Amino acid sequence: MRTSPTTTVRSCPDWTGADLLAHAAGFCRTLDGLFAGQRDATAPAVVVTPDEALTTFDDDLDRLLALLASTDPRRPVPNWSALPDEAVYWVRRAAHEFAIHRWDAATTQDDDPVPVPADLARDGIAEFFEAFVATAFAAGYAEPAEATLIFEITDTGEVSRHDLPHPGPETHVSGTTPELFLAVWRRRDPTSFHTSGDRTPLETWPQI
Repeated sequence: MRTSPTTTVRSCPDWTGADLLAHAAGFCRTLDGLFAGQRDATAPAVVVTPDEALTTFDDDLDRLLALLASTDPRRPVPNWSALPDEAVYWVRRAAHEFAIHRWDAATTQDDDPVPVPADLARDGIAEFFEAFVATAFAAGYAEPAEATLIFEITDTGEVSRHDLPHPGPETHVSGTTPELFLAVWRRRDPTSFHTSGDRTPLETWPQI
């Protein structure tokens, strides 16, 4: 991000590398405020300018990593999701936030970025459904449906089932763990992994 500040992020074309760095710095500072009890979890994220992020991001990241490492995972810390208000939520969220944005940053220089590690991607898929999708349904941001997504993960042989939010006709997708992680965050077209069943749940994926 710092090495390509003016280059368009191919996976997020509204951003340059500096914009992406500013977003990441804002995430770090937002968590500082939440852990200190100085912010509401539903408030907008801290805004950091791209110019500022170019000079402060290393310190912002170091401070966040130290904070997460030194905090009891079960300590109460608010979050915006339907999951428990515990620090461990943010440890997990930070891991996936930086995983996807590291991949985004690589698109400024590489047509085929190194995939997100499979173990991290596997939990990232689970987090998407457990936090983002479940919260969207609970809060009324997404229209409930009787539909089920079946993820057939080719590199591990695992199959995971995700109701939206009620079980119903099955839509099957197939791909590697890193590919499907990118698909849930629309860095890849979810429909390109479709193998059987109604494509509509993939075309109208809950927009988080």
